[in-house]
Amino acid sequence: MRTLASPMLQKTLLALAITHAIFSNSVWANDGAVLQALKIEGRAINELDQAVTDKEIEQRQATDLEELFRGESEVSAGGPVAMGQKLYVRNIGEDSLNVTIDGAEQAGAVFHHAGRISVEPELLKRVEVEAGAAGATAGPGALGGSVRFETKDPSDLLTEDETLGVMLKSTYSSNGESIRNSATLYGQTQSKKLGALIHFTDADRSNIKGGNGDKIGGTESEEQLGFAKVTAVLSPSTDISISHERVEENGKMPYKPEWKVGPKNVPEPTEGKRQTTTFNLNHFDLSSDLINTRAVVYRTKNEQEREYRGTAYDGYVETVGLTLENTSFVGDHELIYGINYRDDKSFQNDVDTAPYEFEETGSVKGIYLQDNLLVTDSLTLSTGMRYDLYELKDVDGQEFSEGGFSPNIGVTYQLTNRLNLTANYAQALRGPEVKDSFKLSSSSNTSSLEAENASNTELGLNYQHNVWMIGAGVYHSEIKDLIGTPLPWSKVYENLDHTIETNGFYLDVNYQLNRVNAGLHFHTAESEANGQTVTRYVYGSTANSVGDTLILNVDYQFTDHFVAGWSTEIVRDLNDIELTVGSDELTVDKPGYTVHGLYARWQPLGTDRLTLALAVKNLFDEQYINHASTADYSANSGWESVSGAPSSGRDVRLSASLKF
Repeated sequence: MRTLASPMLQKTLLALAITHAIFSNSVWANDGAVLQALKIEGRAINELDQAVTDKEIEQRQATDLEELFRGESEVSAGGPVAMGQKLYVRNIGEDSLNVTIDGAEQAGAVFHHAGRISVEPELLKRVEVEAGAAGATAGPGALGGSVRFETKDPSDLLTEDETLGVMLKSTYSSNGESIRNSATLYGQTQSKKLGALIHFTDADRSNIKGGNGDKIGGTESEEQLGFAKVTAVLSPSTDISISHERVEENGKMPYKPEWKVGPKNVPEPTEGKRQTTTFNLNHFDLSSDLINTRAVVYRTKNEQEREYRGTAYDGYVETVGLTLENTSFVGDHELIYGINYRDDKSFQNDVDTAPYEFEETGSVKGIYLQDNLLVTDSLTLSTGMRYDLYELKDVDGQEFSEGGFSPNIGVTYQLTNRLNLTANYAQALRGPEVKDSFKLSSSSNTSSLEAENASNTELGLNYQHNVWMIGAGVYHSEIKDLIGTPLPWSKVYENLDHTIETNGFYLDVNYQLNRVNAGLHFHTAESEANGQTVTRYVYGSTANSVGDTLILNVDYQFTDHFVAGWSTEIVRDLNDIELTVGSDELTVDKPGYTVHGLYARWQPLGTDRLTLALAVKNLFDEQYINHASTADYSANSGWESVSGAPSSGRDVRLSASLKF
């Protein structure tokens, strides 16, 4: 139990005082309608917390998760090896998130020392984030929230009067002397009822250097991507899309991609693949307030092959699923309801352990309802419930069946047409699921696994007037009955007796006037279990601690065809983290860092036919280990090999894209 004198509470009260001062000094004039804009920033239970747009992705020239979320204070990923990057939202890791690509759930991991999410940022139209246990529509197992990746449609690349186009793009990165080439062919019929897109990417990178100029071993890789998408408008009220994506990365990477190269973690031949096929019914509307349906059917398969001391291992996780959802307007109620179904299979081929092939199978069935009600002109109520049933047949033939309800409630009160307050409470449940593929031959489950449970309580306020948009809030989240191993090297999965508690505060300030767009984004959170600060190695992909994060950015549109910007990410150090791991008493430091970046985009022909872009990442060559990576434990005797690798040093990235 925290006392009123806790550092977290002191920081929260201080930040709220700063926010109040900002509000108090704002000009309260002009009664323009702002509700629509506030909904995106409002942190209401049925709305988004953060989103990354295609414009921001292009400006960042992102090629991996770390770069994709560089400007988001509440979302982080780190490490110089893309395959080793794991995603965290408010310190809660991807194992406890519901992650989808075009609606296809990315469930299960192949290797616990690698990430489970591989995406090509260039293909993305938008990334949406719901932080913490949220609404019923967030999907099953969203203990720490949900992340939704959405790919581009053919129409996103065409102007109003175009029916066919080709885009060729080439990017050079000075750090690692990388060349990344892509080609995209896209088009639609004159009636715009049928469209298609085909995309190919090929990239080759040598070992990169850290901020100190030393090469970071195991960072050379080759990447290939193929993507195809067809869209069709079947009637004025019905449109569908079908897509298939294949992402592949290979090279001599560390056997444990999240750790630095060392005597116990040498670079080995490694290959990772993801194949995802989706069918989306994006919109089905019978011109009735009762029928507005969307559906997605998908299959996704994540595979990894690697060698360890001359022996080859491989495994995969395959998921097949369905989501069917409808929205009905009944009086003042917006009712969103649907079902989820997912089948998972985890497989390992272990040539050293009889019977050599191992597998687990599991499923989740969910049903949900979310009701958004305009109670008065000033008060909106959102409340919902979902029920999920998890079933698992594990590698030892044990069968588990765990289910339960996940309720939520939230209110948004419009104090004025510029200022609203939000209050939310939500629970989420996740039952036993298939284990990481590479653990199937060596690990088992206790016979009494129960479902994990999470809760999230959040208070926020949001203000918009003229050129200012400000949002701030505090939250408290808990995850109980975690399924895991008591120690990182333990072999039996059980419900752990600790609770991961996170207390946090966020502040977002955005300013936009004419050609200037500026932002300040701050997030602070303390995540603890058994009185200990959580860290990535000890708590795996479930939770990690990131220092107080402040992100500053400013863009200036010099002309209609030339824009430039600057950004700074400041992460405060986390020192003297005391951990008890088995019989070892450890002390770990996570030094802070400040990373600056610049970008510019120029269309010299006055159209998007030719676009030249420059991005300078880590401008001042900061040497640091990203807090979303594994911390450096090497100062503790016997733990010399446990450390994340430093992030990339300065990287000058030049790209040219030609459309015709």
